[in-house]
Amino acid sequence: MPDFIAQASLQSGELISLFDDYFTRDRGIYAVYPHRRYLPAKVRSFVDFLSNWFRKQA
Repeated sequence: MPDFIAQASLQSGELISLFDDYFTRDRGIYAVYPHRRYLPAKVRSFVDFLSNWFRKQA
């Protein structure tokens, strides 16, 4: 489960993190969408939003 989803439960002690030594904290996130020369503005805005949101969560 991603940390950003389980963060509150981890902090409260309801959940504990296992295998911290086995997983890196530096993971990528990928947005998969059709390759087009002219990407719809809605898709571009959503990808930009996700990129900024996840950058702030790190």
